[in-house]
Amino acid sequence: MIEKTLGNRYTILEEIGGGGMAVVYRARDTLLNRIVAIKVLRPEFSGHNDFVRRFRREAQAAASLSHPNIVSIYDVGQQNGLYYIVMEYIEGKTLKELIKLKAPMPPMEVIEIGKQICDALECAHKNKIVHRDIKSHNIIITPEGRVKVADFGIARATADTTITNTGSVFGSVHYFSPEQARSDMVDERSDIYSLGVVLYEALAGKLPFEGQTPVAIALKQIQDSPSPISNIIPGFPEELEAIIEKCMAKSPDERFQSAAELKRELNEVSQHSDIVNFKPSELEHTLVLNNTQKEQFSKTSPKIQNSVSRKARKSSIFRNIAIVLLVIALFSAFSYLGAVWARKYFEVPEVSVPNVIGKSEEEASAELAQKNLKYTADRVFDKAPDGQVIDQDPKGGETVKVNHPPISLVISKGPKTSKVPRIVGSSEQDGIAMLTNNGFAVGSISREYSDEFPEGVILDQNPRADLSLPEGTAINFTVSLGPEIKQSNTPVLIGKTLDDAKKLLEEQKLQIGTITKKSSDAVPENTVMDQSPRPGDPIGPEGTVDLVVSSGPLKIKKLNLSIPLPSKPSEFAIKVIVSDDLDENRLVYNKRHTPQDSPLIIPIEGAGVMNVEVWLDNTLLLKESY
Repeated sequence: MIEKTLGNRYTILEEIGGGGMAVVYRARDTLLNRIVAIKVLRPEFSGHNDFVRRFRREAQAAASLSHPNIVSIYDVGQQNGLYYIVMEYIEGKTLKELIKLKAPMPPMEVIEIGKQICDALECAHKNKIVHRDIKSHNIIITPEGRVKVADFGIARATADTTITNTGSVFGSVHYFSPEQARSDMVDERSDIYSLGVVLYEALAGKLPFEGQTPVAIALKQIQDSPSPISNIIPGFPEELEAIIEKCMAKSPDERFQSAAELKRELNEVSQHSDIVNFKPSELEHTLVLNNTQKEQFSKTSPKIQNSVSRKARKSSIFRNIAIVLLVIALFSAFSYLGAVWARKYFEVPEVSVPNVIGKSEEEASAELAQKNLKYTADRVFDKAPDGQVIDQDPKGGETVKVNHPPISLVISKGPKTSKVPRIVGSSEQDGIAMLTNNGFAVGSISREYSDEFPEGVILDQNPRADLSLPEGTAINFTVSLGPEIKQSNTPVLIGKTLDDAKKLLEEQKLQIGTITKKSSDAVPENTVMDQSPRPGDPIGPEGTVDLVVSSGPLKIKKLNLSIPLPSKPSEFAIKVIVSDDLDENRLVYNKRHTPQDSPLIIPIEGAGVMNVEVWLDNTLLLKESY
């Protein structure tokens, strides 16, 4: 996978982690030039259509979450059977790693982490998304102390696998809520329970429930109460311990009913001096509370005190339930949960699940109710109309028992809308990146000349910026070709006098280029004989025209060239070469002479300026113009 590119933009750099379900890589987004994390589904899950469908569906739903305490999901895709999620890359350690390094952690540090997790959960729960897999492995702490909650959206897909079928759930069984262990309906309060386990682990330095098998741990989640932290860490503040116990109440109704409520309680106890000053390393090894601690515990909110008292009253009931469930678990040794065996053992009526895909939520609810079936709803953005069922699990036609867990429906919230970004003034490449990053499609691209916008810059868009439109809408735009170079035809100058030609060029705002004089017996002197560009050829504004102007008929002139000869003892050759309007490098004289022939008189003739060269053998003896 290293150096492989996914989606034509994400280049894999290195493997940074992984689990039973996926492998995580660090990668570079070549389009936006930034580092991202990519979670790639393991091949053994890629062939499971339902699993892949839920994996992508839930990841896309999670991508709608935007919160500083949630790891952002940028993209979801697949390539050649590889399914992947592109996420924000976070530098830092997981809470699990910090617990191993620092456990037991100071209460104030754990409270601050807990409050930030509450903020993340509150955002998710308001968007009807339940994490279902809160655990210390999924909590990342940046070097600046920022908490980032990861794996939103894929927890639902993980929960669809059973303990007996895959090991992907085993890492989470320590954090399961009792209703998850019983395969009952799960809601936001299940995340509160799991967060309580995380806080317990950080404060106590150990998990509340351990066992040799996942089944044993799941049974403890259903039956047992965790050992009080004060039994593990003597002197531990009871008001904070009461909050943890309320989070981990067996009944969802006895827990905090929202993440916001839990955060308020954490804020309240963080003001207590015994918690602010409490450090596990300074504990006295005693289980007896001093008077100050008892007095502070009496100030704890009535809700928490009532929770503690209720737990005490119910502890004996839970022990009786534990005995019954243990008998069931032993009797069903080959089943991962006693409740499953019980449902199979008793003759529970079966019904065929109706197909409600494509129907409104009201219609689906009515049809399921006729079959004595309940349902839970995940709401996601989709092209289907708002309120329409777009998926269900189990599928229509499948046979289930009437006490089956609620049918899972996926209900459309309608197309997700976003504000159209302003791309006018951006380069074509940047404009395309802005559109795709905001969920819009690139529509038709036209090009036209512009005096205002440089070449390659977007000068117009349709629809316009700041409109709220469904994601996936195609945005058309126009790219500048720069200023238009207006062409005209070169005027006819041949046959005009030089003065008339200059005047005509000036009128048409054209420039005079090189003027070359050439003799002609046919064309009068000072008349244009030729031009470049030729008449009628296209020429741009401020273009240049070169002219050839007649200098009139050739005028032949004659002269006698007097050449003094050197006093050499032997013969030598004398050559005369003339360049003039008649010809260039014309040999007009070539004879051998002796010093006695001096001075040598040679008659020559030519036209216009005559450039004369006299050569003695291979030596230039004279060069003159006449």
